[in-house]
Amino acid sequence: MARITYDKAFEELNQILEDIQSSDVGIDEIAKKSKRANELLKFCRDKLRTIESQVAENFEEE
Repeated sequence: MARITYDKAFEELNQILEDIQSSDVGIDEIAKKSKRANELLKFCRDKLRTIESQVAENFEEE
């Protein structure tokens, strides 16, 4: 995945959700957007785990 921030990934996830909920989206597009959403969710989970780890380390150091 190209360089992306958590906020941008979350924003894109919300847009995908809106798009999928639209009745104008075809099944092929839903499949494509679902795959992208899965990639973004993985990125966000990994980012949150990394931050959680860093915060825990900061508290342990003090």
